[in-house]
Amino acid sequence: MMYKIKSAAKKIVPYSLILSVHKAKAIYASYKYGFPSRKLKIIAVAGTKGKTTTTNMIARILEGSGHKVAMLSTANFQIDKKKWLNDVKLTTPSAAYVQDFLDKAVEAGCEYAILEASSHGMVQSRYWGINFQTVIVTNLTSDHLDYHKTFENYKSSHYGLIGEGTKNLIINYDEPNTHELLVLKGDLRKIVFTLKDISHLDGMDLVRAENVKLGEAGSSFDLLMHENKYQVTLPLLGEFNVYNALGAILACQAEGVPVEDIVKNLAVIGGIPGRMEKIDEGQDFEVIVDYAHSPESLQNVYSVLRPRAKGKMIAVLGGTGDRDKTYRARGGELADKFADIVIVTNEDPYSEEVEDIIDQMMSGIRNKKLDENLFRITDRKEAMRKAFELARPGDLVIITGKGCEQFMIFGDKKIPWDDREVARELLKGNKPHS
Repeated sequence: MMYKIKSAAKKIVPYSLILSVHKAKAIYASYKYGFPSRKLKIIAVAGTKGKTTTTNMIARILEGSGHKVAMLSTANFQIDKKKWLNDVKLTTPSAAYVQDFLDKAVEAGCEYAILEASSHGMVQSRYWGINFQTVIVTNLTSDHLDYHKTFENYKSSHYGLIGEGTKNLIINYDEPNTHELLVLKGDLRKIVFTLKDISHLDGMDLVRAENVKLGEAGSSFDLLMHENKYQVTLPLLGEFNVYNALGAILACQAEGVPVEDIVKNLAVIGGIPGRMEKIDEGQDFEVIVDYAHSPESLQNVYSVLRPRAKGKMIAVLGGTGDRDKTYRARGGELADKFADIVIVTNEDPYSEEVEDIIDQMMSGIRNKKLDENLFRITDRKEAMRKAFELARPGDLVIITGKGCEQFMIFGDKKIPWDDREVARELLKGNKPHS
C-alpha cells in the first residue's frame, strides 16, 4: 500500500519540488554531522558498468598499502576492519545515511572513503557537501532512462561530481561518451586510460594497457605509465575487469600509492561479492552468480563464461520491474544466443506483474523450445533448483540479476533473499550425477 501511495504522490507532486526536498534533507544531514567528508580523502567511482568492482579494487589496494579505508558500494560496505553486505538495496543510500557513514568512518580513524556514485544519487543531491578529491568514470552507456528520460540527462548528471575540491579526473578513453567530461575546465589533473594503440593526448596523462592476455584464471597485461612498463596479473575474468583495474590503478597512483604496491595488491585481490562469484558445494558442475542485468553486462558475462563451459551453459535470468522495459527482450535474446538452456524467472518485480515481465523476457527468445531447452518458472528458487537438476558434469550454470543483493522487492514488501545462499542451500541437497 505504501509503495502505491508513494508512486501516486510522485505523479502529482512537481518533480522540482521533490528534488528540492532531497536537497534540503542533504543540507540538513551535512550540517547535522558536521561535514565529516572534510576530514577524509574522498574518491568517487561513477559510470554505467564496473563501478562496484572498481570501488572494491581501490579499497583493497589502499588497505593493502597500509591505509585505513571506508567504502560504500552496491554490493558491500566497509569501515576499516568492519565489512558487511549492502543491506539497503541502494547504490547510494539517503544523504542522512551517507553523512552518518562518513562520520563513523572519521571516528574509526579512516583516511579514505571510496563511494560508488550513482546517477540517482547525484540528481537527488545525496552527495551535497561532499568534495570528491578523485573522480573515476568507468564508462557511460544508456542506463536508467526510466528515471532520467534521456541519455543526455543521464550523462550530464555526472558533471556534478566534479567540484572545487576535485584534483584528479580519471576517464576510460575507450568509451566515447566520457569525452565530454574531459573538456570541463578547472584546476584538474586529467588522466585517461585505454587498451587501444594511442600514445599521446594533449593536456592529459595517458596510461595504456597492452599485451592483454585473458585466461580461465584471470588476465595479465603490460601497464605503460609515464614511460615505464609494469607487468600486471589480475585474478579476475574478462576484458571488462582489465578496464576496471586500470581505473583503480590510476586512482591509487593519483593518491600517491607506489605503482609497485598497487600491482602487488592487485595480484592477490579476491573476488567481489556477487560479481562473477563461484558457488562451490562440491557439485560436479560450475555455478556462477553475477549481478548483470543490463544487456551490456549480460553480453560481457555470457561471452566470458561461454568458452569456460566444458559442457552446456545454463542461464537463469529475470527482469527488474519499474525499470527500462527495453532491457527485457534483449536480455532474453542474449541468453538465447549464448546459453544451451534458458530458465526465465522472477527477479525484482516492484509494482509490476511478474508474469508480464517474464512475457517480455521470453519475447526475445526464438531458438529454443518450451519445456525442452527453455523453461518458464516464476518461483526463483524453483528456477535455480531446475537448473541444478538439469546440470551434468562439466556444465556451467550462470545465475544473473541480483548478485549478492539481500532482498527481493514485491510492491512494498522487502523479502530477505540472497542468490548465493539459496544456491548453496540447494546444492547441498543436490546429489552428484552418476
